[in-house]
Amino acid sequence: MKPANALRIAGLAAALAFSTHAPAQTLADLEPPEALIKAAKAEGRLMLYTSMNDNNSRTLLNAFEKRYGIKGETFRAPTAPLVQRFAVEHDGNGVAADIFSVASPLPFKNNPEWFAPLDKSFAPNLANWPKEGVHERRYTWTNEILALAYNTEQVKAEEVPKTWADIINPKWKGRIVLSDPRAADNYMGWLDAIETAFGMDFVRKLGAQDFKLTPSGASGVQMVAAGAATLNLPTIATFATPLIEKKAPIAVIYPGEPQLASARDIAIVAKAPHPQAARLFLNWTLSLEATKLYCGVNAVAVVGDPDGKAGCVPLRGAKEVNFEVSEERVRTLTRELGLNK
Repeated sequence: MKPANALRIAGLAAALAFSTHAPAQTLADLEPPEALIKAAKAEGRLMLYTSMNDNNSRTLLNAFEKRYGIKGETFRAPTAPLVQRFAVEHDGNGVAADIFSVASPLPFKNNPEWFAPLDKSFAPNLANWPKEGVHERRYTWTNEILALAYNTEQVKAEEVPKTWADIINPKWKGRIVLSDPRAADNYMGWLDAIETAFGMDFVRKLGAQDFKLTPSGASGVQMVAAGAATLNLPTIATFATPLIEKKAPIAVIYPGEPQLASARDIAIVAKAPHPQAARLFLNWTLSLEATKLYCGVNAVAVVGDPDGKAGCVPLRGAKEVNFEVSEERVRTLTRELGLNK
């Protein structure tokens, strides 16, 4: 990561993902059988459906193409609409995606038939991934702290909210763009954790801040960088990275008390049009090469590099958001926030 990013993305190395982790084996660059590589190259294409930002997806796909000659495409959307689109495609037998990745385990848990079982026979790099991050039909890739982005031309450094409690200060009224909690499980998990920490009256006060809504942190940081809003929350730091690289007036911090993290999973689509390319890509994302690449352009923690030996942010102690907020509680939280009017 460039020094400018390290300076402007503040506080990431404080407490990140989860309180404990089992020691991982050293990541490697293990190749699957040559027959699979040949078959994947014959397919020649790969489609990634994801909620991660386009810059991250393109960085990975470009490197994958350079290594194997397989052209990658990506479709990005916030988690909820992405899942809806994929469900329609799956039920209509018109699946376009080969790989599916979102920052929520629920689509994988609730719809296991959508995804193919993982197997070390085609993904030998699974053997070096921490066991707690490997599941039957997906693996947990990254853990990211939920962040707050702010416009550096509109906010002095000493004024930036340091904790989540600071966001209801009257000075921010009309200046916040809120990532819609209904659009992604991790954003709803954030709202759930905020209410647990500060109470329902805090949620009502946040609702009185006259915020704008955005469907994702990706569009929220764009609004902040353009000066259309002063703060965006919650968001993911990697959404802001390309803007920071372009010297846009935006920076990211990680409010504490509580500090909250969400995990991102990856899976192979069961009806993938290019199944061999999907298998090859998944194995490559588990490699040391891909991990170094991803962490070289993002301040992020990767499950396979818990100690940061490959250049990732070391995993420390932060609270994982609840991805399974009950429907009744969702209705209550959104009502008190003023979203159900």
